[in-house]
Amino acid sequence: MPPSTKARKWLPFVVAATSGFLLAFALVALFLFPADDAPQEVRVPSVVGLPFTDAERRLKALGLVASLGQERPSGDLPKNAVVAQTPVAGETVNNGAEIVLDVSEGVARAAVPALLGLARDDAERALTAVGLALGDVTEQPSDSARGIVLAATPATGVAVPKGTRVAVVLSAGPGELSLPDVIGRDIDSARGLLEQLGLTLAPAEYDSLSSLPRGTVIGQTPAAGASITSGSTVTLRIAGRP
Repeated sequence: MPPSTKARKWLPFVVAATSGFLLAFALVALFLFPADDAPQEVRVPSVVGLPFTDAERRLKALGLVASLGQERPSGDLPKNAVVAQTPVAGETVNNGAEIVLDVSEGVARAAVPALLGLARDDAERALTAVGLALGDVTEQPSDSARGIVLAATPATGVAVPKGTRVAVVLSAGPGELSLPDVIGRDIDSARGLLEQLGLTLAPAEYDSLSSLPRGTVIGQTPAAGASITSGSTVTLRIAGRP
C-alpha cells in the first residue's frame, strides 16, 4: 500500500486522539487553575443609621471593605452612626471594593441660656440664638411684673439637643396688690405700669374741661391704694379729648 494511503488511513485516529487529549487537558486545567482573577460583582447594601462597627461587619460579610470617612453633625443619629455611604446603596461594585462611611459626630447640643427675669419676647430671642425654641408658656401670680420669666424647663445651663423646646413660666403679676396711684402721669406711662401688674384697662373716660395738659390722668377707679387682684379692671379719667 502506498505511504500516502497509509497516512490517510490513520489520520482519523490521530485527530480523535489529539482532540481527546486537548479536551482532557482543558478540563484538568479548569479544575486545577480556576479563573479566580475574574471579579465577582456585589450589590451595595444600605448601612446608613447603623453603628459603624455593625456596618463594617455587614459589608465584610458581602466581601466589601468599610472605610471610615468624615464626621458630620447630625440632628438625630448618635455618635459613630453611619450618616452617609459612598457608593450609595443599590450600586453594583466588584468584590473587595471599598465603601466609605461618613459617621455622626453626635447630636448637636446647646446649653439653655439664662431666661429668668427676661420678658417673653426677649426669652424667645435668646433661645432662638442658640438653636432652641420656646415651648409651653404658663402664667402664675408673682410680685414680678407681668410677662417676666419666673422659671424655665429644662433649667438654665442644661445641655440639650438643638431644636429642644424650652417651657417657661411667666409672671401674671401680683395675686393681690395695692393699686398704685397713677394720677398725674401721662396716659401711656400709666397704661404701661398697670399692664405690667397684670391689670386690665377699661376704655378711658375723657374730661375736656380739665385744665391739665391733654393726656394726663386726672382720676382712676378703683382709687389708689385699693386692694385688687391680677386681672382686675381699672378705669382711667384723662384730661382733654380722645
